[in-house]
Amino acid sequence: MSGLLRRPADRLADVAPGWLVEAVRPVPVRPRWGAMARVAASVTTPLLVAQLAGRITLGLLPSMGAMAAALADRGGSYRARVIRAGAGAIGGATGFLIGHSVPGLGWWTVAAVVLASVVSALVSTAGGAGSYGALQLLVMTVIGLGVPFPETPVRGALMYLAGALWSLLLSVAGWPLDPRAAEKAAVAGVYRTLARLAEDPRASDVLETFDTALKRAYEVVFGARSSAAGPDPERTRLTALLNEASRIRHALVALVQEDRGPPPEVVDGLRSLAEALERDRHPVTVPFETGSPALAALCAAVRGAADLISGRSVAEAEEERPYERVGPGAKLRQIARGMCSGHLTRVYAIRLALCMGAAAVVSELHWLERSYWAMLTVALVLKPDFGSVFARAVQRGLGTVVGAVIGTAVLYVVPYGPAILIPIAIFAALLPYGQQRNWGLMSTFQVPVVVLLVDLLTGAGPRIAEIRLVDTLVGCAIVLLLGYLPWPASWEAPVRPRFADAVAATARYLRHAFEPGHPGRAVAQRRAFDALADLRTVFQRAVTEPPVVSRRVTTWMAPMTALEQVADATAATVARTGHGAPPPSDEAVRDVVRCLDAIADGVRAGTPVRGRPCQVERGPLERVSRAVSGLRGTLEGG
Repeated sequence: MSGLLRRPADRLADVAPGWLVEAVRPVPVRPRWGAMARVAASVTTPLLVAQLAGRITLGLLPSMGAMAAALADRGGSYRARVIRAGAGAIGGATGFLIGHSVPGLGWWTVAAVVLASVVSALVSTAGGAGSYGALQLLVMTVIGLGVPFPETPVRGALMYLAGALWSLLLSVAGWPLDPRAAEKAAVAGVYRTLARLAEDPRASDVLETFDTALKRAYEVVFGARSSAAGPDPERTRLTALLNEASRIRHALVALVQEDRGPPPEVVDGLRSLAEALERDRHPVTVPFETGSPALAALCAAVRGAADLISGRSVAEAEEERPYERVGPGAKLRQIARGMCSGHLTRVYAIRLALCMGAAAVVSELHWLERSYWAMLTVALVLKPDFGSVFARAVQRGLGTVVGAVIGTAVLYVVPYGPAILIPIAIFAALLPYGQQRNWGLMSTFQVPVVVLLVDLLTGAGPRIAEIRLVDTLVGCAIVLLLGYLPWPASWEAPVRPRFADAVAATARYLRHAFEPGHPGRAVAQRRAFDALADLRTVFQRAVTEPPVVSRRVTTWMAPMTALEQVADATAATVARTGHGAPPPSDEAVRDVVRCLDAIADGVRAGTPVRGRPCQVERGPLERVSRAVSGLRGTLEGG
């Protein structure tokens, strides 16, 4: 099957422009069968219960709430999953309450849509959960406006919440059996990637995969709040294991710089660690020799991880927490600042309100038969944290074409009534798979689900899919013409400021990297590699833009590679100096930090880098200073 699909895709890649291929290319992933079954059960159970009660349409709003909560579950700790699903449920119920209360008010309806858009844009700044809740707020406002549900606004909102609660119960069903399952799985994934890296330490793609997995695992572990009254030994142990994984990674890079490879015993030992974490058992300890500072650092980190898995005390690990603690008050103040200030927030709020207002005007003029779907498309496409607006519009347009054809075919084949639950279950099960791969594939599976659900209420038949297609393409056109083309920010991918941030974070890490007792060293190290991971994400999104943007973005590829070499050289030198190699002088460190700060300032201002070049001198910091000189030379040459 995959071979048959791949051949047409390869032929399309041969004739289509490169930027368009990148915009629609699905990400290769493995299906998550458990999540697929859970989403199918979440969406269809309310409909099945309503059918048994004699009125299947009573299950529509609970089914929509269940679908929103199910798609909110993207893994992570149980606490994080509950917060995200809860935000989506509250946002969706509030949106339905608003939308179902204002239909038929003429131009006041347009004003209500614009106001809801502004609120949604502001709430989107409150992290991942806030963004998802804001999306559901806007989506259900539009659905409440356009779909003639017989329920009252309050009753409909409560039914939506009931469906979301049902889906949430399915998501957290495993919590009583193993409350730390998600955190342990994230840490085990880090060590699996680490074992792959040990087999080929020079594989840059595996190194990037490891950095991303490590960042994600830290977020999962720290996002899980302990139910214990005091310190949580298990979370402390998992944090310590991630710290050791970071040390192993840096030691492997140090070995590469010494032109060495890890001995087979180390590779076997890392495989044993990954298996022990996955199967919750003691690892097999393998003795090996240490012949250099880098190898000594690697062996010490591997032994430390093995001891942690075997049950060694981890009281000291809490002192090496690689993130600063932030209290609830500080988080709320940070969220409030994000909502009330910031140029990007204001621009996004204006763009979203303008596009939603235009779609609402089209709806009031009755130019389209079911024009609320145009508003729905605008809401789904114009989100700031889902990647490129252009790519989403293209993906959603293509996905809707395919999904509408599928939905039409299903409505022709499947008779109206309970039999429609079968294709709804199939397409609902495919939603998590499409969500993993790309926005267009998710639309391909989501369109038939929504078409079939709405058909249960309206009985419009196959023509509803055709209407969905036209309205969605109109919504994509509104986004591109009003929310993308007129705005200068659309043509300037934010690679430059993120690059400057990553350089500055690397400088802060280097400033105290050779001071083992400095309290902020672990935080600075983690922030430097997190900044590099964020920079890669922004770059990958930007290359899906049209050539006028992506062609300029590709010029940052060489400086990004040079900056990663600076960070790796720093971490590798730290690993070596911690196990026998001589440390650099304070003056040499200050000189390199000064060069990095000058580079960051020049990049952020868009001006040539000022100040004297970094001096490359023989000594412990030679590789780092040489990498910094290479970074500066790459920027000056580009």
